[in-house]
Amino acid sequence: MNKKTGFLVFAIFFTGVFLRIFHLGQHSFWCDELLAISLGKHSIKWMIDYITFNDAHPPLFYLLVHFWLYFGESEIILRILPLIFGLLCIPSGYILGKNFGNEKTGLLFSLFISLSPPFILWSQILKSYTLLTFLTILSFIAFIKLLKTENKKFFSIFCLSNILILYTHNFGFIVILIQILTLLTLKRMNKKFVFSFFFIFLFYIPWILKIPYQIKFTLGVRRPIPLLLKLPYTIFYFFFGETLNPFNFKIVIPSLIIYLSIFVISLNKLSKMQKEKKYLMIISLILPLFFVFFPSTVPQNLIFIAIFWFLFFTVGIQELNYKNLLIYLNFIFLLPSLIFYYLNDISQYHDVSKLIPFREMFKKIQEIEKEGDIIITTEKYDNEIITPLVWYYKGKNKIIRIKDKNNLKILSDILYEKQKKSLRFFLIFDFINNPDISKELKKFFFGDEYEKLYERKYIFNEKLLSRLKGMREYYYLVEVYLFQKKF
Repeated sequence: MNKKTGFLVFAIFFTGVFLRIFHLGQHSFWCDELLAISLGKHSIKWMIDYITFNDAHPPLFYLLVHFWLYFGESEIILRILPLIFGLLCIPSGYILGKNFGNEKTGLLFSLFISLSPPFILWSQILKSYTLLTFLTILSFIAFIKLLKTENKKFFSIFCLSNILILYTHNFGFIVILIQILTLLTLKRMNKKFVFSFFFIFLFYIPWILKIPYQIKFTLGVRRPIPLLLKLPYTIFYFFFGETLNPFNFKIVIPSLIIYLSIFVISLNKLSKMQKEKKYLMIISLILPLFFVFFPSTVPQNLIFIAIFWFLFFTVGIQELNYKNLLIYLNFIFLLPSLIFYYLNDISQYHDVSKLIPFREMFKKIQEIEKEGDIIITTEKYDNEIITPLVWYYKGKNKIIRIKDKNNLKILSDILYEKQKKSLRFFLIFDFINNPDISKELKKFFFGDEYEKLYERKYIFNEKLLSRLKGMREYYYLVEVYLFQKKF
């Protein structure tokens, strides 16, 4: 590596560092992050038993959270864990790109990763996706090396990274499936590779026994994305993440033209590649897309596969002269999504539940509450899993949880008994996870018996899919009220 290349690698890496550290602790913990924290706080045995029947992921990332909690529990400290893996993706991306092509390939590919809106987003959220992406990059560095030379060192890296992938995410088997199909297509499946895959499988057996239970849980999960839109939306997500509204046509249409142009250039380059690289690229791009159509799949489940699309586009733009405008437009059109991300532009987010300011919300409640107040909430609750209220509310007033309509009668009896002792009631309505009972409870209090003392609504959200029905639907994700009984 010459000085110029070293400087560019350094600049790309620290651009990625800045973009991932900036606003790292700005947002309150999201529900999935609180799930990871909850599992991390329990014993390892309890954690594994729980996720076997109630989660869709293997235990590796939760195990890391379990030990990472010893360093602290703030948003910044806990999010440093995914941040580390997000940062490791950048230099390892350079190595993968260089091994796949040349130094220019490595530089452009690492720049893609450094500026990637979804990779930046998931580097700031306590989830496993940056770990999974890093391990995938590591696995393919070793795999490409092994296609050139069967060095024992690379077999060790290959086996270890693939085992860790399988214990990080249940879609991790896609990585191994790509490698097996590539070897079979190239007729390169020799004894060493067979032994390696057998070794990987052997270490995976303990978790394979638990997969049927997780599949049963996963089959009960349905996503609202229409089947016909899942494929284009997933590819859109790979490049722009979830902070660019797909209906923002002023940005989406020009970017689509740019990326289609680069796609055509990349296809032309692909046709001229060596067959090892050509088959690996084709299989890597096409095979994972079949898993988009699983009922429970959302784009972030496949975000680690985005690296192949970045590599494919890199192969195309590396053929262009640095004076060619397409190279710069390729990266410039990633910036609007990043700008909307850092501005917390609600109109652009696909999942605004990540923006709910639970920390500030409960701090305000604590400032205005009095001893003897009652807090009534419709948030979903599991005795073993931490909720935003459990994590952020530090007051000592009584909490009543309303899960269904049967609880309304119980609530009436409690309020009747308490009306002389406690006359004020905080209401926290969760319209994301419990909309029906929230509406019922809201009717219960919005009558002549109670006087409203405080009101605050959070995140006015548009249901993006409602546009496909020819209309726009909006609602607040969380509403907070303080009522006092009238006399």
